[in-house]
Amino acid sequence: MTRLLVDTSVVIKWFHVEGEAEVLESRAIRAAHLREDLQAHVIELAFYEVGNVLIRALQWAADDVADQLHDLEAIVGPPLVLTLPMLRDAALIAGQHPLSFYDASWAAAAVALETTLVSADRRLLDEGLAESPSAVVRRMALPMPPISPR
Repeated sequence: MTRLLVDTSVVIKWFHVEGEAEVLESRAIRAAHLREDLQAHVIELAFYEVGNVLIRALQWAADDVADQLHDLEAIVGPPLVLTLPMLRDAALIAGQHPLSFYDASWAAAAVALETTLVSADRRLLDEGLAESPSAVVRRMALPMPPISPR
């Protein structure tokens, strides 16, 4: 079964639509995961990043943020925790590319897990360290779900 590491720039589109690009493609990946056509995973950092986006940028209420993080775990299961060797690799990747350590952590995790990192983050995509949701949907011929507010 195909495994994907799905970063926060994709996960946030599972819960928020307004102003987002590639929402349908991101949700097609979620739907395929829920159908068990593929396995989508996140690293622990996703919970911090999603929580921060929801509470700070989107100004959601704290209870709603907590509920959404619960929903995220219900969808993808417990997050993967980066090991010290993965963190070392993240530092190397951040040193070799114009990326934050956070973004490099996603790339290092994907390399260690021998899987594709799916991201809408332009820096990761430009550096060739991730594949966009639309590229994954095309490559895997995933059906597009109808858009809904949630």
